[in-house]
This record gives sequence, structure tokens and C-alpha cells, in this order.
Amino acid sequence: MKMKTCMTGLVLLVIAVPFSPALGQLAGSQERQTDWQAYFTTGYFDAGTVLNTQVRGESVKVEMDEGWLFGVRAGADQEFFGLEALIAGVISDMDLIADPAANLTSGHDASVFLADVNLLWFPVGNSLADGRVRPFATIGTGLGIFDTDFYKVENEAAWDFNVGGGIKFLLGDQGNPILRFDYRWHIFTTSSSGLNADIYRQELTMGLGFRF
Repeated sequence: MKMKTCMTGLVLLVIAVPFSPALGQLAGSQERQTDWQAYFTTGYFDAGTVLNTQVRGESVKVEMDEGWLFGVRAGADQEFFGLEALIAGVISDMDLIADPAANLTSGHDASVFLADVNLLWFPVGNSLADGRVRPFATIGTGLGIFDTDFYKVENEAAWDFNVGGGIKFLLGDQGNPILRFDYRWHIFTTSSSGLNADIYRQELTMGLGFRF
């Protein structure tokens, strides 16, 4: 599932980029000194273990299933750099993997809350399709809060560091709306006993937004 999702995003980029000159010819240059933008974003968020612990002397592994991310991004772009914030939530299921002697049930709900700030770098600036096609790389940091129905993982906070990339397509006569595709690799790190010290996740999302 992880590989298929990532490959789908790559295929979309490979298909879209060759058509970028046509976008510029159809609607003309959309260059501005500063673009303020806001997006609704949604997509895939990776699964994995959030805690290895013990209950009644038995080893217990707490896992979160793959989830769907919903959120908003907002920020400002210039020709080569941009800055944006993300507020998002992920809803998924939780599995407790343990010996029956631990007397636990599985299949409870789980969620992740994300609040990140990211720096974007547009390596080709506005040179593709008169600024209407903008690939980018990104790096950022923020906060992740993990919550489940299991008493050992309740509103546990971790620092989030992420890197990734994506592409924006400015559509319409005025460069609105904007369609974007993003990939992020997250590292959540914490000293809390309610989470593993390091948690790794992937995010593959698409967004629809406007500039103003």
C-alpha cells in the first residue's frame, strides 16, 4: 500500500510536467512579487508503531493503522521561496498486539493532530509555463499530538521534523484555483514515556486552494 500510494503521486507528476508549457500559453504569466495562499488539503498518512510497552508483565505493541489526513495550509510564496503553516488531523484505527494474558482488546480509535511550519524552495522560480507550474522542495518543524483509546497513549506530544517536495499548478484565467501535490517524510521525536522516542511517518496529499 505504501509503495503503491507513493508511485501514484510520482506518476501524476511525470504526466503533468510535460504539459506545463501549455498552461502558460493558455492563460499567460501569473508572476507576482508575493502570493498569499490558502488550501484545503487531504490524503494518505502512513501506519506504524507508536509505543512498545508492558501491561501486567506482558509486552504490548501499540500500532496505528494507515489514516486519512484532513487540514488546511496557508502562507506566502515569492519567486524562489515560500513559507506556510499546516493545521491538520489524521483519523485511523489502533491495534494492540499482545499476549492474551495481558487481557487487552484491540481495534480502538486513534488520531494525530499536526501543527507545522514549512519553508518552501522553488528551484526553477517562475521559469515553467510563465510561473504557472512550480515544483518545490520543503523542510519544516512543528508539533504532533498522538491520542488513542488506550490509556498509555493519551494526548502525547512529540516534535515533528519533516522534509519533502511537491508541485503547484496555477489554473484558471487569474491563476486560481491552485492544485498541488505534496510528499512529506516525518520524524516525530519525544522523551515522553507514552510514545516511542522516534516515530517515522510518510504523508502523500493533494490540495486545492486560492491565492489572493
